[in-house]
Amino acid sequence: MGQSGHESAAHVTAVSGEGGIAVSYVADDAGISAFSVFLLVVAALIFSTGGLFVRSLDHPQAWNTVFWRSVSASASLLILIIWRERRNTVRAIVGMGVPGWAVAVAFSGSSIGMVVALSRTSVAVVLVIFALSPLAAAILAWVIIGERVRNYTWIAIAVTVGGVGYMVSGPGAGGSASGAAIAFIIPLSFGLGTVMIRRHAEVQMAPAMLLAAVISAVIALPFAHPLQVNRHDLLLLLTFGFAQLGVGLAIFAVGAARAPATDVALLSMLEPIMGPIWVWIFLNDYPGIPALIGGATVFIALAVHTIYAASASSSDSSPGQPAQAIQPTSKGVASNG
Repeated sequence: MGQSGHESAAHVTAVSGEGGIAVSYVADDAGISAFSVFLLVVAALIFSTGGLFVRSLDHPQAWNTVFWRSVSASASLLILIIWRERRNTVRAIVGMGVPGWAVAVAFSGSSIGMVVALSRTSVAVVLVIFALSPLAAAILAWVIIGERVRNYTWIAIAVTVGGVGYMVSGPGAGGSASGAAIAFIIPLSFGLGTVMIRRHAEVQMAPAMLLAAVISAVIALPFAHPLQVNRHDLLLLLTFGFAQLGVGLAIFAVGAARAPATDVALLSMLEPIMGPIWVWIFLNDYPGIPALIGGATVFIALAVHTIYAASASSSDSSPGQPAQAIQPTSKGVASNG
């Protein structure tokens, strides 16, 4: 997929003069395109319906949900890969290599971490820790690929953490220390996954998302009782996985490859913000004033940040002018010379 002329950074693959080693990296001053924003917002909105699906189950059970959702998501992603690759399906899956496996393990860890954490501590604690995902992504992106985080992004991260914290303030916000500790797997795994997608944008990540779903299903199976799910819940769970998780992951993978990892994590915060809204609209479950005020604060922060980031990206690369040459450093991280 080609980058637009307004995106200041490019994904570069170079071949060194000694040994012909391919070096892949992302420029550290990368901007974000409107198309990337659109894809990531759509993915976040799709993911945010998860609470609505779970609340609609007759007998919600965490591991049954993970198992059947992952199985149907695997089917959805496999159909997508076969449709795109045709006879090259096996090659596409095998060809994702180590980067694809890393992404798969990371996103599977995030999903499983969410389930285990929710079984040991409150939703409020898990959401607050999940809100640290942009911070984790920012640090990991800087360490792994040298991707700089601008000052206005740090401000947006701080507002996001504060907004989510206010959302879940009030009664029922307690929980065990072990659950909170496990919940930290979520932002770390999610942050690592987004950075790896960004770092290896040349790799087709749909197979990696397929593998993530398969790993989640395999891990969930020993703890689940999949045959004890009634017909109503099974239909919901299959739809949940096929349309919500499978399609959402496919869209997310494309958008995440074209945007800075920190921006990806920030836009993903629309998921916990919109989740209570869908439940309120369709199930008449009022989320409360803190959730509405905190959610509105985060939404405004994300909107302002996205507009500002797009404006900064456009000013960095004027129409009709080639982007500044990007040279690899000795560490394989892009620099502008």
